[in-house]
Amino acid sequence: MSLKNAMKAKKTRTTPQKAKALEEVAQEETKRLNVNLPASLLKAFKIKATLEGKEMSEVIKAFIEQYVKV
Repeated sequence: MSLKNAMKAKKTRTTPQKAKALEEVAQEETKRLNVNLPASLLKAFKIKATLEGKEMSEVIKAFIEQYVKV
């Protein structure tokens, strides 16, 4: 959603909806990461993320954030 659309829609949204829309607009641009993994490792990762109720991308992002900490 563009900032223009978020601001235009603000009159009809509740406060939490406004906050979410503005947060989405302010987020940093994302980039795609492709990784080659053994099929068994990918399957185990998918299963564990699903059982924990997490998206695989959020698990990877958390790992990378922790990994690059100085």
